[in-house]
Amino acid sequence: MFLLFRFILEIIRILIWMAIFLAVTSPVVTLFFRQSSPGENIILAQAALFLLYFIFYRNRLQQSGWFPSKHNQPLSRRATALLYLSAATCFSAAIFMSYLH
Repeated sequence: MFLLFRFILEIIRILIWMAIFLAVTSPVVTLFFRQSSPGENIILAQAALFLLYFIFYRNRLQQSGWFPSKHNQPLSRRATALLYLSAATCFSAAIFMSYLH
């Protein structure tokens, strides 16, 4: 029962950190893509932000959470680099698509 309680606390912690992260970064994306049509551009930029949050959570926040496990390992350098590349690709595609309109 205590393990379930710690799991629920960790889920709440994830959601709070995600809300803070998106509250800080979303206005920047909205200002950046304000003049373009709302659509795929903002969705791609938000996907890039979600990937950056995922990297931040797995490499930093998960190590200090309420749900300790032997499986709580940071991402490997290769996986981190691949996710950074994916986030950069999403964001640059959003920028490129906004200039096409």
